[in-house]
Amino acid sequence: MVKMIHNNHIYRLIYRKETCANMEETIIRLRPHHALCLRHFVGKGYDEAFVENMTAIHRRLNSGQRQMVQLIMHRDSLCQACPHDVDYACETEEKVQYLDAAVADACNLRSGQWLSWQELCDLIDRHMMPKGQMPAPCQVCEWFDVCDGQHQK
Repeated sequence: MVKMIHNNHIYRLIYRKETCANMEETIIRLRPHHALCLRHFVGKGYDEAFVENMTAIHRRLNSGQRQMVQLIMHRDSLCQACPHDVDYACETEEKVQYLDAAVADACNLRSGQWLSWQELCDLIDRHMMPKGQMPAPCQVCEWFDVCDGQHQK
């Protein structure tokens, strides 16, 4: 475990395979495309462990408190409970790299960048969803229909 100080807050970085469900003090690290996933999350996922982890992260991000996130271009807080995460590598790495690059390029984001969850959502809304439609890169995702259905509500 490594401690890091940012804006007078101490964050613990965990480098072993764990989920965020019971780690209230742990920072949330996100791949850029996972911000899109979390914006449209409706409690569905690959398996129970994944849904539990994503629900905990979604709840923290939308708690009404100013939640900071760190953007990264590799395995993040959501990946930790994903069944596609095998030996700390994604089985669909090519696709997720494409999605990460699409979001990062559109929103001018960079790996290691810190911003609040609200700031990240605002950037996505402004640069990827200006007309209220699901972003085009999302169409390659197996969850597109679920998210699009939620977005249309």
